[in-house]
Amino acid sequence: MIYMFLTLFSVALVLYILSFFTKSRIQDLEEQIEEISLNTIQETYQLKKKMKVLEEELLIEEDAGPFYKESVSRASNESDGGSIGHKVLTLYQEGYTTKEIAEKTSMKEHDIFVTLRQYSSEKQRGVNS
Repeated sequence: MIYMFLTLFSVALVLYILSFFTKSRIQDLEEQIEEISLNTIQETYQLKKKMKVLEEELLIEEDAGPFYKESVSRASNESDGGSIGHKVLTLYQEGYTTKEIAEKTSMKEHDIFVTLRQYSSEKQRGVNS
């Protein structure tokens, strides 16, 4: 009877010691779940960021008329400044109001503001460079 208790006790002790060296399956599952949740959080953050950028682009396109899109693309493509934006800037420097410039160039007044802001920022970048 004593041999049986000693045998059971020694087997239990050996199994207890071995349990510290084996990796737990539950711990593996917890690590996998944590990794998956971190990945989904990162992906949702990136998707939200992309959605915000797309929404801002759509709002800009809805607010601005087709002539604004054309003038912005021309202004970004032309480096010599000979576009309608240059004409708007020249008229503004001559003392015309934005309303008068809008009538002369058949642009919306909002587009005039945007064009002036764009060309003034380009001019400041040119001076600072």
